[in-house]
Amino acid sequence: MENCNIYIGEVISEIMSEKKISKAELARRLHVRPQSVDYMLSRKSIDTDTLYNVSIALDYDFAKLYSIKKEQINYDKDEEPEEKHNKAKVVIELELDKDDLSNLDIKRKILSLLK
Repeated sequence: MENCNIYIGEVISEIMSEKKISKAELARRLHVRPQSVDYMLSRKSIDTDTLYNVSIALDYDFAKLYSIKKEQINYDKDEEPEEKHNKAKVVIELELDKDDLSNLDIKRKILSLLK
């Protein structure tokens, strides 16, 4: 089994710096002592419950660091993806009154698209 080269304590520390969140503030958000945050920041790995709570406290998805999908494109970075996609999927949820819905005549439009 391969070892992961991610030192999560360092990554958490970097995100804290970017978001200008002190150790004391993170400790307050996690409901732990500041010494616990110091210990966590010195760790190569932490348990998943702690990682989940830190993700919420810092509003950052640390789980994406451990993605096993090599072809996954990370759009959080300023880099341009190597591959350009010609299609995009957009999902919109609207709440409409019955009259508005009938005025849109969506059923007919969908049927015409499927033909």
